[in-house]
Amino acid sequence: MVRFNECDKAILSYLEEGRVTSAYLETKIEWSRSYITQRLKRLEEHELVQNLGDTGLYELSVDDINNILSDN
Repeated sequence: MVRFNECDKAILSYLEEGRVTSAYLETKIEWSRSYITQRLKRLEEHELVQNLGDTGLYELSVDDINNILSDN
């Protein structure tokens, strides 16, 4: 089971709206770009998001993230 911190939840919330980069997220949430990138890589390891062509552009890999978040 994956445990989400507040940064993970914020990232996933923005990903529900569409694709994002760490640079974009840095302007929207309160964490640094390096920390956001670290969290995105962790979410990718758990197959919740994917980095499209290693470009730094991320999208959700799952259809219903709300069910996963509600388990936390």
